[in-house]
Amino acid sequence: MGIQDKDQAGKTYKWAVDTPRKRFSTPYNLIEGLQWILHNVIRPSRKFWKLTKFIPQKVVLNKISPQIKLGFVGDIMRTEGKKLTFAPEVIAFFKDVDFLIGNFEGTITRKETKIFAAQVHSKNILASLEKLFPPERFVLTFANNHAGDFGWSEFNKSYQMVKEYGFKTIGRRDEPSILLNNQVNIVNCTAWSNQPDTPYIAYLRDSNAYLNPRSKFNILYPHWGYEMQLYPNPKQIKLAKTLLKRWDMIIGHHSHCPQPITAYEVERETKLVAYSLGDFCISIRYKKYFWGIVVKVELGPADGKWKVGSVEWKFTKVYEIDKNTLEIRLKKRCKYF
Repeated sequence: MGIQDKDQAGKTYKWAVDTPRKRFSTPYNLIEGLQWILHNVIRPSRKFWKLTKFIPQKVVLNKISPQIKLGFVGDIMRTEGKKLTFAPEVIAFFKDVDFLIGNFEGTITRKETKIFAAQVHSKNILASLEKLFPPERFVLTFANNHAGDFGWSEFNKSYQMVKEYGFKTIGRRDEPSILLNNQVNIVNCTAWSNQPDTPYIAYLRDSNAYLNPRSKFNILYPHWGYEMQLYPNPKQIKLAKTLLKRWDMIIGHHSHCPQPITAYEVERETKLVAYSLGDFCISIRYKKYFWGIVVKVELGPADGKWKVGSVEWKFTKVYEIDKNTLEIRLKKRCKYF
């Protein structure tokens, strides 16, 4: 039983009614799951490190006439009710961007759960994020593998709460994208779901249906790849290059550790791919989860087509100031690279 509807791609589907959650559900098969455990116990994997290189932390990919500047952060994970603060250099990094985009991974809820690794946010995360950047220009995305942790009702309550607070929200099946300044289309979708009955979020397999031909620039913001792997595998690299034939830029998340920000030449144009920005904020005893990347890009026309211009990125790290306070700081280097 469900509510029948159509998404932006015109596909008919049914909103799921709430069903029992699977306590130990993950997005991975047996081998992938064992690798996930191994990398958590030891350290993030460096396999395939020769295949992808970072671009410089400040670089111009194409000579453009800048029209809009966007900032991106990675996974906004649960902070266990702790106060989240930002070092002055983090706030300054995003001071000149027009919009900021981040992956809101978790559900604001007071509902108790026994689900393995469920991501629960407290409402005070919104007040913390507001101190980083104005909500009316802050896009929070919801299509990720934890969107199904509490089912449709709690997911939608959380989604609406964030929207009512003033943030822009995308990633729901009927709202997979947002058009910024009538110029830039950003699509959020996921390759993964920890719960099998999560039809109310947008999926990567449908991403091309969400391209906006009227937009000057189309950005794919996918939840993809594998956790605790520092470099994309050959299959993901091949997928990225295929997607770039239609998409203008890809900024990814999900790995919970930084992955390379790189660029590829596609039809005589240099296109940006950030495979994963890692964790922006998190409260967990495993400090290997404390690393992330922030990035900002200028977009604008060149030779009759919008392209990526200047790119600037930095590593970030979560610091535990005291038992009740976390602080995000910029770092010149990450110990894993």
